[in-house]
Amino acid sequence: MRRRTLGCLLVPLLFQTACQSQEELKQEKYFVEGYQLYTEHCANCHQTDGKGLEALYPPINGSDYLKNKEKVICLIRYGQNEPIVVNGRRFNRPMPANPQLTDIDVAEITTYIYNKWGGETVITDVKEASKVLDTCRVQRQR
Repeated sequence: MRRRTLGCLLVPLLFQTACQSQEELKQEKYFVEGYQLYTEHCANCHQTDGKGLEALYPPINGSDYLKNKEKVICLIRYGQNEPIVVNGRRFNRPMPANPQLTDIDVAEITTYIYNKWGGETVITDVKEASKVLDTCRVQRQR
């Protein structure tokens, strides 16, 4: 009886996975891994709901700052030490850099943020993130 119950649970899951395109599977992977990385590296300040922490840390959820994805990608890796204005409010706390995050990590976090709170339904591909991160790195060296 137990095997039959387990089989009834697994068969629909396998069928669903088999029916997804490679692109859908990739988006799901980026989103889930981005969620895990966001929870580990970002949620402490920006909170799990993305609404930030009062006057200390800016919101991501509903943020006008999401209009510039390149800046967001740079912030995830390199942080920021100067004040930032989000939704007309000034935030003065520095955002620490995350140099340990790989390009794919940054792409997955960006995918999660933009799919969850930025109105997107596509991935931020690692190639796109790498290109932006290279540009950021060069600009920071000047």
